[in-house]
Amino acid sequence: MLTRLKGAAERVLDRVFGDRISLDPNAITLLSLALSVSVTAAALLALPPLLAALLLLLSASLDALDGYVARRSGKVTKFGAFLDSTVDRVSDALHTYALHLYGVLELQAAYAMLALEFLVSYTRARAESLGINLGGVGLMERGERVLAKTASLAFLPASLAVARAIAYALLALTAITVLQRVSAVARGFSS
Repeated sequence: MLTRLKGAAERVLDRVFGDRISLDPNAITLLSLALSVSVTAAALLALPPLLAALLLLLSASLDALDGYVARRSGKVTKFGAFLDSTVDRVSDALHTYALHLYGVLELQAAYAMLALEFLVSYTRARAESLGINLGGVGLMERGERVLAKTASLAFLPASLAVARAIAYALLALTAITVLQRVSAVARGFSS
């Protein structure tokens, strides 16, 4: 769903930065990973969940920026795409673990969340290798999942019940997303 806003966001960035971007997109990806590690570190150290939410939002912002910088600066590489996807999966695991450490998700639910998140990513990658584009298919693509996790952490200081409701809704919607993607692939092969 947020994928549809990508073009508009990139046009705004073009107006702000123009041709003045000289950052290494892989360095941005690795900085995003470092911030994801800091989300889990904040949970391990029992730091305020609002801090973890802010760190998660910063990490996600950098994750959205690395691909744009690569395209805009002409530094698109296959390794960069691979690194970005790999860091995304590691970050997903770190963010989900942080929700568990803060007491938002029980261990079994955190495991289910992680498995479903990986399936959302895997179904897209596998479908694309078979010639079917799943971009924009499903309720909870990565951007939506990151925003839901951020919201869960942000609400945690005020209400554990609300934080859990957001996280468990995310779990259910991520399962639906997997089913939506499998269904889209089945339709793609039957037509």
